Amino acid sequence: MQILLLVRGGGQIIDAICLELENYVDLRECEHKEILKYRNDLRVKSNLYNQHEISFNEHFAFVESLKHNPNKQYFAIKFCSQIIGSVNFIFRNAKEVEFGFFANPNLKVGGIGRVLEQISLFYVFHILGAKRLCLEVFCSNKAVINLHKKFGFLSNGTKLVGNKEVLEMSLKR
Repeated sequence: MQILLLVRGGGQIIDAICLELENYVDLRECEHKEILKYRNDLRVKSNLYNQHEISFNEHFAFVESLKHNPNKQYFAIKFCSQIIGSVNFIFRNAKEVEFGFFANPNLKVGGIGRVLEQISLFYVFHILGAKRLCLEVFCSNKAVINLHKKFGFLSNGTKLVGNKEVLEMSLKR
């Protein structure tokens, strides 16, 4: 699936960018290895609930499970055939979706988080037709919390997951 995304504000030069969303179940083996490498990077996994090193076999089994789970969608986001990140959506019900994302930690380009956020908002509200988008983020991850706030997400409270405090946020359409 290709999505044309308008990027505005912040003195950006780009007015539009065409990104590809490729479902994990359709990725080639080399792309799975690339996604797994990014996900296992300490800069990424330190901000995820599951922080252990995932093996290729474990990753492959997870992708296989996605084929039989209509409540979860995982996409590699590509620009010019390069994976710039990953977004995932979990359907809580017909009108409410939870999402998460991570960027390719090796890119030396700023603003990738903003692009992943924008594409997630577009997909959830315009393609899926959901009315509420939810997320959870570690309270220590101030940069991502501030990013979500810039897009209008509001805090719904905190909870403890393991020994880490987690902020629950949501955005209504």
